[in-house]
Amino acid sequence: MDILQTLSATREAGRRSVLVTVVAVEGEPPSYAGAKLAVADGQVLAGTLGCSEFDTAGIALAAELAGSGEAATLRRRMVFGHGQEQALELFAELHEPPPAVIVFGDNPIGRGVVELAKFLGRRAVLLHEDGLAAFEASPAGPADAVVLSDHDAQYVDAVLRQALAGPAFFVGMLGSHRHAPMVMQRLRDDGVPADHVDRLHSPCGLDIGSRGPAEIALSVVAEIVAVERGRTGGAMQMQLD
Repeated sequence: MDILQTLSATREAGRRSVLVTVVAVEGEPPSYAGAKLAVADGQVLAGTLGCSEFDTAGIALAAELAGSGEAATLRRRMVFGHGQEQALELFAELHEPPPAVIVFGDNPIGRGVVELAKFLGRRAVLLHEDGLAAFEASPAGPADAVVLSDHDAQYVDAVLRQALAGPAFFVGMLGSHRHAPMVMQRLRDDGVPADHVDRLHSPCGLDIGSRGPAEIALSVVAEIVAVERGRTGGAMQMQLD
């Protein structure tokens, strides 16, 4: 697998990565302009900048960029001393995973949300009863949405505690107007801060008169998009004078 394929596979797996490229060389280092190194979580995924010392410098630059929280690119001149001075001009670019919709609950509505999310070009993840460990290992990011499609599942409280404390822009749970307050009160009784509980969208989904799993899934995905774009999801009907 080449570097571009590796970066694409890493993005689709929900991991951020950094591509470090040599843009210029000085002296006679064991490298060349165009050499590339793909890095994720401090580990080399593919490629090399020419030697272990240069790769270590590339890993450090990737960590600096990934930890900056602001820049998407970074450029540095790295000097290496081995008698005759050698220098590399390195360019690092951050590759973020596509926004994800993480769905708990393998049921018709959950599967419908996954299908619609994929149709919209999102990375969709369907987690089952044993998915809590995977969610803890790879939590939702600020561009991600979390949906619980089964409010009666045993994992509901644990998932909500983690998701509501995290940066996901949308955390929603399917349920009736009777079930939602019960879950929210249970979270408060368990010590979850009120501002976290207030982030929960439940019952989630826009009020479009949904009937059946497919239409309910449509209403949920529509609310996710509306929240992401800062909209209420109301009608766009023109008002004539």
